Amino acid sequence: MNMIIRRIIKITLILLSLGCFYVVYLMYSNLSFIDTPYLYGGILLFLAGLFLPKKK
Repeated sequence: MNMIIRRIIKITLILLSLGCFYVVYLMYSNLSFIDTPYLYGGILLFLAGLFLPKKK
């Protein structure tokens, strides 16, 4: 049960980071500037989802 919850949290964090990166892409492609809070948030969420410890 604990492994399922960890997997759900990991997938959620990675999906949220992809959403942040999509906002950065939209802002840069339409307005030619990068919205830095979304960039930093996307990097932070992606790294948190990527390095979430696995229990064996």
